[in-house]
Amino acid sequence: MDPRLTPANKIAACSTLKGKIKHANFVEGKNYQINVPFVDLLDKPDGKRNRQLIYGSKVKCFDETEGWAFIQNTYDKYVGYVPQSAIVKETKKNCIVIAPLAHVFIEPNLKSRNIEMLPLAARVSGETVENGFLETELGWISVSQLKRKTEIPKDPVEVSKLLQYAPYLWGGNTYLGIDCSGLIQVSLLLCGVDCPGDSDQQMNTLGHNLDIGSPRKKGDILFWKGHVAWAVNERQILHANAYHMATVIEEADEAIERINKQDNNSVIAHKRLIGELYE
Repeated sequence: MDPRLTPANKIAACSTLKGKIKHANFVEGKNYQINVPFVDLLDKPDGKRNRQLIYGSKVKCFDETEGWAFIQNTYDKYVGYVPQSAIVKETKKNCIVIAPLAHVFIEPNLKSRNIEMLPLAARVSGETVENGFLETELGWISVSQLKRKTEIPKDPVEVSKLLQYAPYLWGGNTYLGIDCSGLIQVSLLLCGVDCPGDSDQQMNTLGHNLDIGSPRKKGDILFWKGHVAWAVNERQILHANAYHMATVIEEADEAIERINKQDNNSVIAHKRLIGELYE
C-alpha cells in the first residue's frame, strides 16, 4: 500500500482499512475543510512538505494530537499532517478563485483595506454582490476573479498559463510557489478533473499512452522520472522546473535535450488526455 495514500498512523487508522492492515484503533474520518489560504501537508508533525492544500479543500480527519491533525485530502487521497488550527468543520462552497491570486477586501471597494489573499482554486461561498464584489465568509472579493463552481474552465493548459513565472517550490500548489506535479494538479482540478499529487501517480492514472516521440499536441503530458510537463503545442512545453526556478514555456526539444544531458533523464511516457478536455 502506498504510504502517501494510506490513512493510518500509530494512533488511528481509517475504518476502510479493516482487514487490510493490523491496527488497534480504526476510526471513521470526520469531514473538515482547509480554513487558511494554503497550508503545507507534512509527512509528520513539523516534518517535510509533501504537498499544499488550498482554502476550502475538503479533508477527512482521523486524529488530532498535540496541535496536529492527521488528515486525508479528498480529491487526491494524499495523507499527512496540518496544524489543527488550519481545519474547520466542512461547509458548502459555491465559488472558486480563477485568478493566480485574489485579494480579499474589508469592504466592496478596491481602495479598502485588503485583509487576506487567496490562491488559484480556493473555494469560497457568497451570494451578495455589491459594486462588483462578492461578499464571502472572509470578506469581499472581485467577481472578476471568481467563477461559480458550475462554470469551471475547460482548458487546463490555459489555466496553467496563469501560473507562468511562479517561483519553483517543491511540493507547492500556488502562485507563491509551485512544482511540476502541482502545476498539473491544480490546473486539472480547476477544470473538474481529479488528479493525483505526484508525477509518478499522474503518469499511472492520467490519459492514455502514446509512443514516445509521437507528435505532440496541446494538452499532452510528458513524463520523466520525477518530472512532468504540459505540451502547449508541437514545439513548446509548459512546466515548473528547478532549472529556471520558475514555471515557464520553452522549446520542447531544447528542454528534452537539456534534461537528458544535465540529469541523464529521458522522457519515459507521453500521455494524452481523453474526453471533453482535449479531443
